[in-house]
Amino acid sequence: MASDHDQVFLQILHEEKNIVNFLDVFFGFLYRCTDFYLESNSEQKLGFPPGVAEKLVLNSMYKWKSTSSALKETTPNTASNSLFESNELTATRNDNCRLSPPVAQEIEISSCNEPDTTNVHSMPSLKTDHTSDSYNGAVRENYVWTQTLDDLDVLIKIPEHVKTSKQTRVNISSDEIKIDVKPFDSMEDSVWNNIFDGKLSFKVRRDESVWSIVSGKHISIHLEKAAGRWWEALIVDEPKIELSKIDCTKYFDDMAQDEQMKVQELMWNHQQKLLGKPTSEQIKMEATLKQAWNAKGSPFQGTPYDPSVLKF
Repeated sequence: MASDHDQVFLQILHEEKNIVNFLDVFFGFLYRCTDFYLESNSEQKLGFPPGVAEKLVLNSMYKWKSTSSALKETTPNTASNSLFESNELTATRNDNCRLSPPVAQEIEISSCNEPDTTNVHSMPSLKTDHTSDSYNGAVRENYVWTQTLDDLDVLIKIPEHVKTSKQTRVNISSDEIKIDVKPFDSMEDSVWNNIFDGKLSFKVRRDESVWSIVSGKHISIHLEKAAGRWWEALIVDEPKIELSKIDCTKYFDDMAQDEQMKVQELMWNHQQKLLGKPTSEQIKMEATLKQAWNAKGSPFQGTPYDPSVLKF
């Protein structure tokens, strides 16, 4: 589960001493160098619709929380040693980090003063952590996708010469994703190469879609499903995954209020059964019987309520 960025993060964590300070630095970077905290509207195209930024953070946290739970029994704990074994790194701050206006909702992530020593003509392999980036989804030739019941996240690899959103055209509709990029050294505005064109298996909410570009590596797309359901494939022509083998966990905080109330009722009823006490359904039945006991025409009218004479 190694990441190309672990050494950088470990250095920051080592300097900040604890997780709280580390998270503060990370979210501060998003404030200074991205439009993460801006709320988009009819007049402001940058940023996210209200609530989307928070949802992105929670989705990432829940994804890795589930991965951690699944691997806890088999993965040795080496985190305590790795913090002090990392190589010394030099962080370069780019004071000119800023974003280009998005085609859709987007964040552009720029590489700060990073020398380009790769072959700019090549299409890089999509290096991913298969456990997390394809969680409940799949790894394909030029893209990886993952899902929850309500959301989708897609990583689509791009040529290494594609560095900014100005070199891309990302078109997301309710049922299709299409991505074009500028060819290397092309000076003509009319020349574009298509690198992804797929019809989605089901509809998504176009207005809630968000995409970002990681320079020379991939485009990351976050989609909200039009209906809460598990997808067998991201696009129509893709081989289907087995839904019986995915993690169908739905987190309590993601549930609607009526669903949360139902879960709480089920948990309470289970506890009542363990204690040998009546469940909510039995309490309702008892109240109905008491009301009917003294109802007009009842053979028990006027007598003390005695449930032992009733069979139900």
